[in-house]
Amino acid sequence: MDTLNRRELLRIGALSLFGTGLASASSSPAPRSGGRCVFIFLKGGPSHLDLWDPKPAAPVEVRGPFQTIATTLPSVRFGELLPGSAAIANRLTIVRSMVHRFANHIAGTYIALTGSSNQPDADREAAPDDFPGPGAVLNYLQKTPAPVPVSVSLPTWLSIPGPSNRMPGQYGGFLGPACDPFLIAGDPQQPDYKPLALTLPEDMPMDRLQGRVSLRDQLDYAARALEVRGRASHDRANQVALQLVTNPKISEAVDLKREPDKVRERYGKTRFGQSLLLARRLLEAGVRFVAHNEFNQTWDTHGALQGRYKQLVPAMDRAFAALVEDLHERGLLEETLVVNTGEFGRTPTMNPGAGRDHWPRAYSAVLAGGGIRGGQVYGSSDTRGGDVGSQPVSPADLLATMWQCLGLSPETELRDRLHRPYALSGGRVVEGLLV
Repeated sequence: MDTLNRRELLRIGALSLFGTGLASASSSPAPRSGGRCVFIFLKGGPSHLDLWDPKPAAPVEVRGPFQTIATTLPSVRFGELLPGSAAIANRLTIVRSMVHRFANHIAGTYIALTGSSNQPDADREAAPDDFPGPGAVLNYLQKTPAPVPVSVSLPTWLSIPGPSNRMPGQYGGFLGPACDPFLIAGDPQQPDYKPLALTLPEDMPMDRLQGRVSLRDQLDYAARALEVRGRASHDRANQVALQLVTNPKISEAVDLKREPDKVRERYGKTRFGQSLLLARRLLEAGVRFVAHNEFNQTWDTHGALQGRYKQLVPAMDRAFAALVEDLHERGLLEETLVVNTGEFGRTPTMNPGAGRDHWPRAYSAVLAGGGIRGGQVYGSSDTRGGDVGSQPVSPADLLATMWQCLGLSPETELRDRLHRPYALSGGRVVEGLLV
């Protein structure tokens, strides 16, 4: 197989194992049929005060440079750069009382994605004993091989060049690398977008690929790297890798040219917009969990916040509103949870550089669909947006609620590669968020 990149096959083989035969099986219930999630992570820490939790009556140094706009919910206002979200606020739950104690980007990301506070508030790389991210958990709990990935990350891994090229919280951690989500990399707004991991080279027809006995040999490296235990697991890795490469559902899902241009325009022909459109298409192809990741510190606005947000927010707002409405119109929103959050918020006062700094003591998360009660604000921050005023929600609580929406109890048992048991979540299910 001279032109099919071995690293791409490694990724396919790795993620198609879905944990079977690699980590000790638990007695946990399988995820319920049909429960899906799109997890939008605004890396860098979006400002709750300028987006979902504005303070129009506060002094200018608190309320910031933006005006506010009415939403479809009485007396609820958003920042002026969120007209799309304001128009669908009746489908959203805005949690204005998120809180934790980690002000470092990497530590904040880890607790936001895992709920685990067992970490330093400092830069670090992903480690083998990390608590696994949501996509990895679903891979582990998938008890039989699937023809499509259970979980996908796009269009990049979460990463900060330098201090953490492998940011903790998104990988398999103690479940092992075979449970890592499947990465579909690339910029889907580009006309020549063709994800390498799921694209056959032009000189490799489907029947030729399927007939090549040498696939097994070329995946030997993948099997060893993924700690495959026993020949049965090795054979399954090879089999599912081939299924993924040749599965028409996935190749069609990533072909955005199949989508009507008016739909692509609805999401916005931006990297953010086309990524969320791709997420919807992957859900329809059978993927359970899609994580939308921002590269580097996209939302980290220590200075010149006003100009930066005029660039960033409209694309996010348009795509997020389009995804929620599109899922609703297709009858998919009730079974699909959409989460939109970051690792923390921003300081309640503007700094001398006309920006805001890291602030985990109060921030927002926005939810829609999948068992969440729409049309409400849950919890509050104080008049300055600096501390939680009522109904605090930790990242572990939010994740426990997410798992409940996906049909899993927070007490679901995970076991690491040494067969040690861990509860899926140490958080509490926030009943007030649920239908």
